[in-house]
Amino acid sequence: MRFTVTSVPILFLWCLSFTGASGTTEVSCGDRLTSPRGVIQTPNFPASFPVPIKCRWVIDVSDITATNGSIVVYLTQVYVYKGLSFTEYAYYESESMNFGESLIKEITEGNVFEFRWFRTFRPFLVVEFELDRLEGNHVRVLNDLLDVYGFNVTYQMTEDQPNYDSCSVQHCSFTGHCLVSADYTNFRCDCFEGFSGKNCNEGPLCFDDRREPVCQNGGTCRQIGAEAMNCHCPDGYVGHRCEIRLLDTMDAECGTENCIMQCPLDDGVPPCTCRNGTRIYNNRSRYECRIKLSNVTSLRTGSVTQQGSLESYVGKQVRNNRTNGTSAWIIDR
Repeated sequence: MRFTVTSVPILFLWCLSFTGASGTTEVSCGDRLTSPRGVIQTPNFPASFPVPIKCRWVIDVSDITATNGSIVVYLTQVYVYKGLSFTEYAYYESESMNFGESLIKEITEGNVFEFRWFRTFRPFLVVEFELDRLEGNHVRVLNDLLDVYGFNVTYQMTEDQPNYDSCSVQHCSFTGHCLVSADYTNFRCDCFEGFSGKNCNEGPLCFDDRREPVCQNGGTCRQIGAEAMNCHCPDGYVGHRCEIRLLDTMDAECGTENCIMQCPLDDGVPPCTCRNGTRIYNNRSRYECRIKLSNVTSLRTGSVTQQGSLESYVGKQVRNNRTNGTSAWIIDR
């Protein structure tokens, strides 16, 4: 398929400032992109840029011959979650001369990390960016580990499927930059100092003082930012550091390792001493403790006086609970 549209050449390269009626200086930027692949980024990326700012980039592949061509945009480095939108057009000459408009994606705080890429089969894609202030509108990580403004995305006109191995800020654990090769065949995470791994997920918090992994039993550590980490546990293990092994319910018999002793509560027998217990097996254990808090002063001045002593009152309550199949402890506060 060949995109053929008769058009008048228009230059969309803006790098100027002007003063409006209110006296506020607005920075404008943008371009008309006709190459099969390219980069779209905010001014001074990854540093901050003057605001307010208003930019428009027009990706125009109407003159590129393709049987089943599409424009693929890889959201490799998007650190802003307001003011960025992508709109496809069947034809686009200018803001006042276009048709077939359809909004593909608008970046928000809720979806900024939802996708790594998107595509359109239309010959025109317009990227618009408008922001009035920097504060509170860009992604940051604790301790200024990541303090990047704006965005740096790549686009490609292709007849092939998008590269599903692409990366993003989240995919690089917020501790590295997502980079793409010149031919768009390889994506990789360029890790910050002190971080390593394919996704820059291994950081200082993933190791103890002896440089031993903190995630046990083959768990995969992922440090997110400067002060947060978690362990992704393999099947059969749970816990903050994958230190707890789940019981195996597939065993036909109750072995020593995966047994639970179910014990009745007998008078005069401490709850931690199990006699005549029933051996059962299950994949989950339940421990239940009921604690009843009582005000001793009110007990002594209230209904306790009718029982003769506090000890008699407590003993009666314990016997009642045992009769009802429950156990209770009264804590003297």
